Amino acid sequence: MSSPQSKFQLAVISPGGKNMQQSFADGAGSLHSGGHSPLNFHAYAACTLGTYGGSQSVSVEPSNVLLLIGGKMERALHTLRALKKAGHTVVITLKETGLAQIGGHFQTFDNWTAFRKICLEADAALATTFDTLPLYQSANPQLPTAFIPPPYPVEESEWDISRLVTQESKGVFVGTRQLFVASRNHALALNLIAPFTAELNEPLTVISGRASDLSGMKRLLNKARDFSHAWHQQFRQTAVHVQIVAKQLPALDYLKLMATHKIVFQLDSSAVPGQVAGDALLCRIPCVGGNGTAERLVYPDLCGHGRSTGEIMDLTRRLLTDRSFRQEQMEQALALAKEKMCFSVARAQLQDFYQSLDSR
Repeated sequence: MSSPQSKFQLAVISPGGKNMQQSFADGAGSLHSGGHSPLNFHAYAACTLGTYGGSQSVSVEPSNVLLLIGGKMERALHTLRALKKAGHTVVITLKETGLAQIGGHFQTFDNWTAFRKICLEADAALATTFDTLPLYQSANPQLPTAFIPPPYPVEESEWDISRLVTQESKGVFVGTRQLFVASRNHALALNLIAPFTAELNEPLTVISGRASDLSGMKRLLNKARDFSHAWHQQFRQTAVHVQIVAKQLPALDYLKLMATHKIVFQLDSSAVPGQVAGDALLCRIPCVGGNGTAERLVYPDLCGHGRSTGEIMDLTRRLLTDRSFRQEQMEQALALAKEKMCFSVARAQLQDFYQSLDSR
């Protein structure tokens, strides 16, 4: 259990969000605590022993609020104004931070107009990725903005998933699953890593996520015929060593499955916060490829930022065949995470940032 030295707590509010109201009075809690895992945006609530909820939480305590801005920005603007009227200190952050996601939101000019109003009326902004940091400042150059990526409870032994794995680690786990999101490069990753793992006699595991990112009629048809799973099944006919997981796993089962592998491999170029790398961190295995925030901060010698696909494949081969290199990279990742992305560090950064707003 996390025990902050002060009473600073954070209420994370997601207008229109599907997640239930949840208290993180026990911090990260245990693996079997129930509710949403203390990961991604829930991590901001968990690391401060705070709460996570929807727009119905306007009157809640604590008074320090992190407001998540989704695709319906007029709704977020309405929630912001209600929170400010209730006397809360409100810091805003985009909920969907991939560059393609942001670009899609702002194809509607009303969203851009609402976003600018949000940035003018909020107390501050929190950037979860390198690329969103200048976005808030472009909308309001006077808006205080901090870069604090979603943290992971790496300092808590309860969340060391590797301790739950008894068998020897084998093979590669593909970190992406969204076949029809071009920036994920999921199909490319599979086509590159499958012959590679076959050559090295290593198993390969991939999650076949449902094709929820399809649009129009195909999304309706997908309820009857899962296009993503059909594609993966066809792919397996050319690579029989590939294990396809076709159902959505509970979070803990997903992490336990990931932890049985030697490495996580991806070619994601979405510039997201990097939950793939964060999950790998909890599983204590290296993550190679990807240009997310966690990938760049925690796995700087393995990430895809500034590296060619060929360089990533060379690193993948070395990780699979050189145990000492694999261990060295994981030890470095843990050290960097405890310095830059753990619960205690994020809690201190959040507290300092909100306190700086009180003095303005």
